Amino acid sequence: MSQFRQLVAIMFTDIVGYTALMGNDEQKAFEVLVKNRELQKPLIELYNGKWIKELGDGVMASFNSVSDAVNAAIKIQEACNAANDFKLRIGIHQGEVVFENDDMFGDGVNIAARIQAIAYPGSIFISETVHDIISNKKEFKTKFVNEVGLKNVKNQVKIYQIIGNGIIIAPATSLDKHPTNIKKIVFAAFAAIIIIILAYHFNEERQKIEINDTENIEEKSIAVLPFVDMSETKDQEYLSDGIAEEIINSITAIKSLKVIGRTSSYYYKGKGLDAQAIGEKLKVNTILEGSVQKSGDNLRIIIKLIRVKDNSTIWSQQFNKKIKDIFAIQDSIANHIVQILKLKLTDSEKPRLVKKETDTEVYTQYLKGLLFYKKNEFSKSIEYNLRAISIDSLFAPSYAYVALAKTWTIYKTRSFLDFIAIREAKEFAVNAIRLDPNLSEGYSALALSAWAIELDFEAAKLNFKKSIELNSSSSLTKNRYAYFLLWMGDFDQAEKLGLEGISSDPADYNGYVIVASSNIYKRNFTKAEKYINEGRKIFPENLVFEYHNILSLFYSGNYNQVIKSVENYLKTNPNNIDETSLAFLSISYLKNGDEQKSKNIFHQLEGKAMLKNSEVNYNLARIYSQYNMKDSCFQYLKIAFDNRESNFSQLKIDPLFEQLRKDQRYLQLYHQYGFDRYN
Repeated sequence: MSQFRQLVAIMFTDIVGYTALMGNDEQKAFEVLVKNRELQKPLIELYNGKWIKELGDGVMASFNSVSDAVNAAIKIQEACNAANDFKLRIGIHQGEVVFENDDMFGDGVNIAARIQAIAYPGSIFISETVHDIISNKKEFKTKFVNEVGLKNVKNQVKIYQIIGNGIIIAPATSLDKHPTNIKKIVFAAFAAIIIIILAYHFNEERQKIEINDTENIEEKSIAVLPFVDMSETKDQEYLSDGIAEEIINSITAIKSLKVIGRTSSYYYKGKGLDAQAIGEKLKVNTILEGSVQKSGDNLRIIIKLIRVKDNSTIWSQQFNKKIKDIFAIQDSIANHIVQILKLKLTDSEKPRLVKKETDTEVYTQYLKGLLFYKKNEFSKSIEYNLRAISIDSLFAPSYAYVALAKTWTIYKTRSFLDFIAIREAKEFAVNAIRLDPNLSEGYSALALSAWAIELDFEAAKLNFKKSIELNSSSSLTKNRYAYFLLWMGDFDQAEKLGLEGISSDPADYNGYVIVASSNIYKRNFTKAEKYINEGRKIFPENLVFEYHNILSLFYSGNYNQVIKSVENYLKTNPNNIDETSLAFLSISYLKNGDEQKSKNIFHQLEGKAMLKNSEVNYNLARIYSQYNMKDSCFQYLKIAFDNRESNFSQLKIDPLFEQLRKDQRYLQLYHQYGFDRYN
């Protein structure tokens, strides 16, 4: 791992309003991203800069000289402001950084990023360090902006801006050189805070509402954190988690609002981070947090909507109600979010904000079933949802989650011949859709069954599309669909969905895996490694990225590194390595001419073939294909097909079988599995 320190000028750029644009018009947002890349990259290179990486819609670059960094920034802003397609914020600082594997780390990086975040749209903000270096150079003109405190930076930093033709100048309100504490307080109180206290009786209980100004929220984005269970016995997680999740499900229908997916919102549960820290990690402008306490029929819910930028409370409210009013409370919270963030709803979006009411006991059973479903305890999830249906036979969500839980149970237990269970799972999904044609989860259940159990890939594709159409913000469904598209060979579309998943649910590892896998099979190994490394940093304990690193090395022909990686892992985890990695190790030895070591690993895998529910036969076929032993290869492929081994789903895209694709035995298996029925 190469690592060295260097004093450099660091430049960060960011597209103003990109998140909102992505929510309103994805195609235009992608076009803007391409234009931004095409505009900046040649100018950075022209001034001897190094393009480090893109961070969503942001760019990080380094320069050996401050003058080069400032010149590049000036040219970039001049070109961007002249084109008028979008606006950029640019921040520059000089500091010592650590370079490691084409990435850059250190306090200097943090300071440059913070300066960019406060820059005015169309302007260039620089630190005092940069200003002092260029102050005696006639070609540069600067103006003092303010002395500010930057998050995670110990001392205050003096900020200047670059003055020049084609560069937007920050307005005078940002240029007060010596604001007193009284001025700050008065300004903040006058311009940012409006407190409204409404005292009124609601169901003979009192509510307190606090709303602050939201004009400064440029991009509409939100993460709903799991509510805190305030019960004495701490046994109401189903209620605190469930209410938060139901709010997420409601507001994800709003296309003008970026809603962070459940996986990321719940990732920080119990980790002791405050709302602002979580918001910054998830790259949203607002956070909704709350607490729930139920005592008998009485329900108390306290919620806060927080502006991430300054950790201020935009809106807070306390609901003291009866449990039967839970639907009205959820509707009220969703509608307040719409009003406070000034969102515009379409006619089709408005009904999605209204929860379908049912008996409170039905809803309680459903929320308990939902909690166990998320924990992959499918039998308990089915049990609670069936109780809900027994009380209210028209409650569609419980039908959908019974269908999903039954389908996953069939798949995980490999009960592919249990036609009664398969029929029942489909019937629950169909009933969910019949009762609520706009229920995304019903179509998701049908898609999962068609793909993973029935091998009806055309039906899977249609139902995945319908599910996403009804809930375009569901990263869970998008990731599931992306894996399906990946194994069908539609790498570009799979990558697109994976990138969307990373954007909307950055703490879900699946998006990174999908993008990395897509690029491995497209033989774009540099990009694949980028997402593998990002995944490793965010999810250091998840071994899936070690596996995909081996996959990338293997298919790029770096057999020496495959051998080194797998052998190193075997030394520390001899009993905890997947069979695919062992197969790649055997083939890598073969490619390097060490046939004896290759066969030793091969014989280890053969010993596993007799084990119950073994997944090894497909990997044995891979090895036989590289020994050019076609008869044995197809013998094991047939066993893998008959056993419904999960790896067999990769047959269509697996490069190791490239030389066998015209063989009639391959074509027969391809047809039997149903690949030729996918359009």
